Amino acid sequence: MAKPDFTGTWKFNRSKSSLQIPSPDSTTFVIEHNEPRFHLERTHVFGGNSDTFSIDLTTNGKVVERNHRGFEIRASLCWEGETLVFDSILHREGEQATNIVRYKLADKDHVFLADERFRSEEHNYENRWVFDKQ
Repeated sequence: MAKPDFTGTWKFNRSKSSLQIPSPDSTTFVIEHNEPRFHLERTHVFGGNSDTFSIDLTTNGKVVERNHRGFEIRASLCWEGETLVFDSILHREGEQATNIVRYKLADKDHVFLADERFRSEEHNYENRWVFDKQ
């Protein structure tokens, strides 16, 4: 059975999402997925300030190290059935956090779901991000 293809431009749907953190003004994911290569570019906009993060991963679980805004990030991506699991550890100034996000497609591949579980000493939250294909 073929794996889902996450390629596309995905726009945050605030009304369908369930966030335990302040909602961004907007979020866009641009994904280029050519199995096993997975390029992700995410842009959040908060109060008119834009933050873009991009990373190149493979779906075989290989760890990639990346620096973003003072965070040292170790991330990997692997399949669990038809779900892609983005597993990351973030380090900054002696503090550590884990962020696990489970990516799925729904509604005949027109909806991108990202179920996020973030854990650190200061913050623990679970978010369901829902994005519509553009």
